[in-house]
Amino acid sequence: MNGFNRFLLVLIGLLGLVSVGLLVLGVYDVPRLSPLLEQWQDQQWYSYTVLSIGGFLAFVFVILLFTGLLSRSKGQRLLIRTGDGNITISKETIERTALESIRGINGVRTPSVHADIHSKKETVALTVDCSVFGQEGLPTIGKDIQERAKHAVESLLELPVTSTKVKISDTKTKTSERVV
Repeated sequence: MNGFNRFLLVLIGLLGLVSVGLLVLGVYDVPRLSPLLEQWQDQQWYSYTVLSIGGFLAFVFVILLFTGLLSRSKGQRLLIRTGDGNITISKETIERTALESIRGINGVRTPSVHADIHSKKETVALTVDCSVFGQEGLPTIGKDIQERAKHAVESLLELPVTSTKVKISDTKTKTSERVV
C-alpha cells in the first residue's frame, strides 16, 4: 500500500473516531445542546441506538486506523505503460538481472546491486557495490561493471538506465571470504 493510501486511511480513521466520540457525547448530559436533542435523549431507544451505532462505527474506524498504520508496502515496482496495457516489473528482478551480469567479471567479490526506480518517468538508476581482489586497473573493471549492468537491465526493460554508479571497496579492510 503506498504512502498516500496509508495517510488517507489514518486520516479517515482519526476523523471517524472523533465523530464517534462526539456522537457518544450526545448520549450524556452536555450543556448547550438543542432542546430537541434533549427531548430525544429522554427516550430509551435513543441511548441504545446511539451507543450501538457508535460502538460499531468505532470498531470499523479502529480497523481502518490500524490498517493504515500497520500495512506494509509490497515493494517498489516499475510500471511500464504500453498501448495494450501495463507491464509491472519488480525491483528484485531488475537488481537480480544486473547482479547476474557482473558475476562473471574476474576478481569481483561480494557484488550487490540497488535499483532506484522512477515509474512516472519510466527510468532506472543502478548502484553497484563490490570488492575487487587481486586485480589492477580498477577504472577499467569499474567501467566493465557499468557497461554490463547497464546493458543487461536495458535489454530486460527496453528502457534507458539513467545512471550506473559503481562503488569499489578494498578487500583488505573487509572480513575474509571463503571461495568454494
